[in-house]
Amino acid sequence: MFIRALFIIIIVLLVPFNALSDEPALRKAPVDNDGRFYNPWTGEEGRSFLDLLKWKFSDNPYEEEKKRRPDFKITRPDFKALDKQKGDWFVWLGHSTVLMRVGGLKIITDPVLWDVNFLVKRAALLPVRPEELPRVDIVLISHGHYDHLDTKSIKFLKERFDPVFVTGPGYWNYFRSLGAKHASINWSEKYSLSGVDITSLPVQHWSKRTFSDGNKMLWCSFLVEHAGRKYYWAGDTGYFSGFKEIGEKYGPIDIFFGPIGAYEPRWFMKENHMNPEEALQAAKDLRTKVFVPIHWGTFDLSDEPLDLPPKKVEELYKPEYGFELKMLGHGGSFIP
Repeated sequence: MFIRALFIIIIVLLVPFNALSDEPALRKAPVDNDGRFYNPWTGEEGRSFLDLLKWKFSDNPYEEEKKRRPDFKITRPDFKALDKQKGDWFVWLGHSTVLMRVGGLKIITDPVLWDVNFLVKRAALLPVRPEELPRVDIVLISHGHYDHLDTKSIKFLKERFDPVFVTGPGYWNYFRSLGAKHASINWSEKYSLSGVDITSLPVQHWSKRTFSDGNKMLWCSFLVEHAGRKYYWAGDTGYFSGFKEIGEKYGPIDIFFGPIGAYEPRWFMKENHMNPEEALQAAKDLRTKVFVPIHWGTFDLSDEPLDLPPKKVEELYKPEYGFELKMLGHGGSFIP
């Protein structure tokens, strides 16, 4: 338990300093004097190593509940049946991994097809064997944390499908070393392929893979557009004012894939992970028509029970919010 906690502290949840500025969100990401990206709208200084230790060795009010592992229903997606349907479709494969068909292209987000490593394992298995995935044309990567940028999965997709990997700036050396096709787009920049437009948009997060590369890789969300339809995938983020800016400029959003898990303890997680209340507010800010919660029930990275985030979202949601709440189980699919 101590080793697992230490791994998560060092590799996944070490929060850096964020600079203070009154700059708007919808612009290229600012860079400090050390060449590191930062969130320009927050004055939160981040969490120190002592804060990390305080969290990991403090009492968890959910300790007893977390002894019971939820038995999530896992649905095996029928890709052949989906492909017979007209229009776009979406499948949630757990955590931040969404496989979608948009305008005939297959796009997958933050693919983590196996355990992160021997310490951070899937609480819900991938709903389909990786070898049974349909052709993938584009891979969207939100940021460099190991539960979002998984080298084994990247190599698998590269060798099997040779897709284009789309990221923010800072990932060129990583993808070059793998011989993968790579497109880098900063916030508010666009990448287009076969009539599908992908716009990089800001989120409030950070990035790190080694002890020396903190915030050298930019964290992003992505707006996918085709034939007048807009699908916004937020990847991993805390709640921030930029959602309102995105909603004002790009809304209404047809479907919002937003994270709801890994949010406790709140004093530690708030700047980088939304809780269910904040995720619902983000959906309102974005002027979305359908909200699909993601980033829950797959990897145990925080204090709350794995099945609490979807329960809280369904408890708090009200139809008068003006959008539909679409809860998908692992492997769940839908056609808008």
